[in-house]
Amino acid sequence: MENVIEVKKLTKQYKGVKAIDDLSFEVKEGEILGLLRTKWKWKIYHH
Repeated sequence: MENVIEVKKLTKQYKGVKAIDDLSFEVKEGEILGLLRTKWKWKIYHH
């Protein structure tokens, strides 16, 4: 199956603090991806 989303080695900083460090994932056609944010962190659900 073909990837519809592909993320490789994503890093994000806010005011010098790393919020995301070296995140990589891919979502293929027909799969479900959910991003949930709690008060202190993000969670990725991939099915």
